[in-house]
Parts: sequence; C-alpha cells; structure tokens
Amino acid sequence: MAEEVKLKKKITLRRKQEEVAFTFGGKLKVNLYWTSDTDLDLCLFFRKKDGEVGGVFSNEYRQKKSDLGSLDKFPFMLHLGDNKEPAPGGEESEQINIAKLDDIDEAFVCIVNYGAAIEGEDVTYAEEGGRIEVKSDSGDYLEVLADSSDEGHVYCVCSIKNKGGEFALKNESRVMSLSKAFNEIPGFALICED
Repeated sequence: MAEEVKLKKKITLRRKQEEVAFTFGGKLKVNLYWTSDTDLDLCLFFRKKDGEVGGVFSNEYRQKKSDLGSLDKFPFMLHLGDNKEPAPGGEESEQINIAKLDDIDEAFVCIVNYGAAIEGEDVTYAEEGGRIEVKSDSGDYLEVLADSSDEGHVYCVCSIKNKGGEFALKNESRVMSLSKAFNEIPGFALICED
C-alpha cells in the first residue's frame, strides 16, 4: 500500500501582529510579488544579537554591490537584485535568499516605493497587489499580504524573530513615512542620505 503524502499548506497571516513559528535549517526564500507597474523594492533590515544593525537591499541605493549581501559570509543573505522579473501570472517579483540567521536577533522585511519617495508623492499599497512569501527548506510556506490603504512610502510587512534557534514570522503591516522608518526600523538608515 502506498504511503499517503501531504503537502504543508500555505499559511497566510491576515491580522496585524499575528505570528507563526517556522522551521529553518539553512535555506529561506523571501519573495515580494506585485501586480502593478510600480517599481517596488524589497529590503531586509536586521538587528544582530550584539545590537549591530544592517540590511540587504538593491545596490542601486548606494551603488555598492556589497549591499546585495552574500550567502557565503555575514550577513548570509543575498538580494538577487533590483530587476523587475515577471513571475507566473503576470506579477513582478524580487527575491532575497537567506542561508543563516544564527547571529540575527530580528529582521524586518520591508517594501519601498522608491519613485513615490523620491517625488514626494502620497501613495498607498492597496492598489499594488503585493504580498510577501517566505518559504523554508523544510517546506514551510508563509504569506503576508501587503495591501494596506494607509499612506506612506515604506511598508514594513513582516518580521522574523530568532528565539534561540526557533523562528517566528510576524505580520507587522506598518506603513510609514521615510522619517518614521528611519527612526523605527533597525538598519533602514543605510538607504537614507546622511
């Protein structure tokens, strides 16, 4: 008799502050998908256990290839670049791969509407059709929608908390101005002018 095999189901965190544990043994993919023509940027900012802050994001912000990160050395995260890649279903996508989170206390997955921020335009994310998907090597498949109607250029979609080797994904759903993100998101200052 054949053994019954079942897929882990996709878990969508719909409520702000909702949290779910996930397992992570060495590969994690964080994807931003959206359906509009807007050029959204996927960023991951973090605070290390020792208090140091950092992030991985498009190298177009500071013209430094090192801002994309590395899978072979700290931060053990790699942004695959700011290339709007069509995904199945006509969506755009950006991706960050993570190999290790051992030294990270907390990481924040953010979306930046770069064009609107530069132009000072009032925008919401409700019309972008955006979502963040987090997939672990152990089969966890988590999703957080990025569809708030609040105005702001930065969307802190979710956070990843390291609880002594156990990990939790939390729906943050905080839309904010650049100055609020500068003050509240560890490492966000790296993409801001001095």
